[in-house]
Amino acid sequence: MDYALKNGCQAAKVSLYSGSNTSFELRDAQMDKLQQASESRMSLFLYVDGRYGTYSTNRLDKKELESFIRNGVESTRYLAEDEARVLPDASRYYKGGKPDLQLLDPQFSAVNPDNKVALAQAIAEEALGKDPRIISVESSYGDGDGFSYQITSNGFEGETQQSWYSLSASVAVKGEGEARPSSYWYESSL
Repeated sequence: MDYALKNGCQAAKVSLYSGSNTSFELRDAQMDKLQQASESRMSLFLYVDGRYGTYSTNRLDKKELESFIRNGVESTRYLAEDEARVLPDASRYYKGGKPDLQLLDPQFSAVNPDNKVALAQAIAEEALGKDPRIISVESSYGDGDGFSYQITSNGFEGETQQSWYSLSASVAVKGEGEARPSSYWYESSL
């Protein structure tokens, strides 16, 4: 952020994110696809000469970041002025001292991959063989966790960690003639 301010920004916000996710997709309770990904990125929110620009990169080498920031500042100068776009009043920033929102499951990393697959299989088995019109069942398990950190040039600094889980299933059935209707159900809870 200091580099952006020294190179033409009047105000800035920097957001850093690091996270990962995993998914298992099954067709008729058999593994069809598995995926695991992780990412790290930095997003810049630049306020330059009454203009505003947002830029993101996953290339976090210091020399590359300096060039990225300089290019962001120069690019923002080509944008239309937006005098209403400013950082929030610093007096409105969160100051701490409130209860933890518990967005991160402390047992997240303890969930065994075999248990993840077993959950997706159990969902598929809820429908498989229950009705002769069922052609196939797709089920999936997904989860992810992430950490983000933000800082602004006018005094905000904060971080958050979070995790999430998902289970889903969809069913294809024999319809009239050649029709193959499908449907799904979705629920969410904290």
